[in-house]
Amino acid sequence: MINFKSYSQFKVFFLLLLFPLFAFAQTVIDVSSSKANGSYKAGESIPITIAFSEAVNVTGTPQITLETGGTDAVVNYNTGTGSTRLIFNYTIGAGHTSSDLDYVGTSSLALNSGTIKDTAGNNATLTLASPGSANSLGANKALVIDGTAPTVSSVSSTKTNGSYKVGHQKKTSRDGLIPITVTFSEAVNVTGTPQITLETGGTDALVNYTSGTGSNTLTFNYTIGAGHTSSDLDYVGTSSLALNSGTIKDTAGNNATLTLASPAATGSLGANKALVIDNTAPTVSSVSSTKTNGSYRIGDQIPITVTFNEVVNVTGTPQITLETGGTDAVVNYTSGTNSNTLTFNYTVLAGHTSADLDYTSTSSLVLPVP
Repeated sequence: MINFKSYSQFKVFFLLLLFPLFAFAQTVIDVSSSKANGSYKAGESIPITIAFSEAVNVTGTPQITLETGGTDAVVNYNTGTGSTRLIFNYTIGAGHTSSDLDYVGTSSLALNSGTIKDTAGNNATLTLASPGSANSLGANKALVIDGTAPTVSSVSSTKTNGSYKVGHQKKTSRDGLIPITVTFSEAVNVTGTPQITLETGGTDALVNYTSGTGSNTLTFNYTIGAGHTSSDLDYVGTSSLALNSGTIKDTAGNNATLTLASPAATGSLGANKALVIDNTAPTVSSVSSTKTNGSYRIGDQIPITVTFNEVVNVTGTPQITLETGGTDAVVNYTSGTNSNTLTFNYTVLAGHTSADLDYTSTSSLVLPVP
């Protein structure tokens, strides 16, 4: 028997007996993760930890919804019943993205037909701190979610449009080097020596990666080889970019998708640039004249036309030597650069004679002496 000296003592005792019946519901005090801050890719697992103000018991499968871009991630409860911390294991899905992982809103923790109660049986209050505010997942951790693999945006070159050939032997020449640039949708890191295969006629050019790791543009330096030819340089096909036992990954570790646009299609090297590879020397197809057949005398001018198998450009004053009797005529180039026909204007001089005008030999066409 308990003896109370006053009514006040009795009232305090009575209230103490009733206190468990009026216990406050448990609340969420913190959302965090045991995962180290950093970037994570598709397929990796991140434990989400929800801390309550006291131990709780779980039945069923409560869920928390995370903000992960176009499609939010609904993450199931995994473990922790009987303690103050419940763990929800989030596996990053393809396409998930977040610059700082957090849940969607204050009501993102849901029972999903389960229960979360304290030991007295009180239902826990599931309200979370606002995303980004103190005690939220975003405030406690810096977890970057990148579930999207980098893709090739375009292939181009820093080389000016034009025609190129095998480089000269002089060390100062850059004619034979063409940088091929492969641009990705995001920054990538490279290990080893990836390669791109270019369509260069009878023998395709296999070009090694040169530089660009840590950026979104990789450079492959193509050195024109003997016999290479192309009217509009491009790679061979959509699978022409290959790892060659190396790697190309984004900062989160996602393997880059290496598929290229079809050759000549938008985004391809052929569409972005007009680079002609020409290692075949032009040859003389024929020598003739626009002058009518007939006999000509001193002072008459006869245009000699030299036709090549392709367009040629002229510098200086090439010459052609004609067989004109006792003294041969050395005739200077007159016009025709940037075409396939060059003109040499021959003026008949005193003493020149020929029954059928022609050049002296197969080596009669010569370049100017430097």
